[in-house]
Amino acid sequence: MQRYRMLDMEVSEDDDGYAAILSRAYALREKPLCLCRHDEKLPLYISFRHGAHVLSRWPGTGARHAPGCEHYEAPDFLTGLGHVKGSAIVENQETGETDLRFAFPLSRGPARAAPSAMTNDKPSIKSNGHRLTMRGLLHFLWDKAQLTHWHPRMAGKRNWYVVRRALLTAALSCRARGNSFGASLFIPETFKLDGKDEIMARRRSELAPVLASRDTIMVVIGEVKSIESARFGEKIVLRHLPDWPFTMDADMARRFHKRFAVEQQLWNGDGSNGHLVMAASFSVSASGYAEVIEMSVMPVSHEWLPFESLDEHALLAKAVQERRRFVKGLRLNLGTEVPIASLSLTDTGALATAVFLESNQLDAAYDEALAALMRTPGVEHATWSPGRSLPEGRARIPSIVQKNSTLQ
Repeated sequence: MQRYRMLDMEVSEDDDGYAAILSRAYALREKPLCLCRHDEKLPLYISFRHGAHVLSRWPGTGARHAPGCEHYEAPDFLTGLGHVKGSAIVENQETGETDLRFAFPLSRGPARAAPSAMTNDKPSIKSNGHRLTMRGLLHFLWDKAQLTHWHPRMAGKRNWYVVRRALLTAALSCRARGNSFGASLFIPETFKLDGKDEIMARRRSELAPVLASRDTIMVVIGEVKSIESARFGEKIVLRHLPDWPFTMDADMARRFHKRFAVEQQLWNGDGSNGHLVMAASFSVSASGYAEVIEMSVMPVSHEWLPFESLDEHALLAKAVQERRRFVKGLRLNLGTEVPIASLSLTDTGALATAVFLESNQLDAAYDEALAALMRTPGVEHATWSPGRSLPEGRARIPSIVQKNSTLQ
């Protein structure tokens, strides 16, 4: 049970009156303390978003929380986050906000054409960690929204409504080019036929900037329903946006299928269990349709956990089936030639355990980089391949013991 100290009280989310206590602490601008550890003070901050108060960890403190804490984040060096933090992602320790720097534009002047690149995901001279690619942005928001976190109580409770709310909440604490990034992000809400008129009205309000000017560019995140032929190219239909497709001309469609062949195969191979998430910058044409400028897609499991190979999908399925607690690692801007921890088990005692997939590549440089990564301190390390067992989990400390330890 997650416990906090605020207003000179020790409370948990399950306590009666917790919401009122959180509201009062917010009004008094108090910084609550997370009590996951008794040997270190771990302040949190409270924000008000989507009609509710949200308790979040301060930037840069995730790895200092106990592995079993919901505010725990694996050390940056285990994933692609370490490659972009401080350059493409700059966290403000005073306000809790995050400044994002993109490798793609969010506006264009009358004399500027749309960017020619469909995607900037592949590492290049232009994508060296100083700017977030489209995939990097999608991975960052997924992680900041804690959609990379999993524990057994989440089973059967994660759907598009939950995913959308978490992503929007994460985006509201981010800024891009001095403005709130939330104003540039569009995530379609769950479609309901009996409320379609109200949904359309809210949609037009959210899309107001891009509908008002062809020079404005926004970012959409949504679940792909289908990729279909169109008269002069192809169109991507999002599951909760059936009447407003995102169009690609023939050349962009050809490059899309070439660049994202693996992601599409993983999505198709997962049948009706998995999902394909798209992030794309877009503008609106004179006809009123959305035109894709740059994009990325990400296959996710039934539990909305991202994966990039069949072996990683098998690893996630095993961890979920065995009711393990873990945090999924993501690449952001990094290419597949760079090793990262596929997941960090947070139920293995005082230290989390980073789990790496055994390499199928005959690449000495990759093996050396993986060996060096597995020598770093702060976590335990293990490799895994299909058919092998996961590192053994340990029983969590009962909440009453943890509560008493904080008072010592």
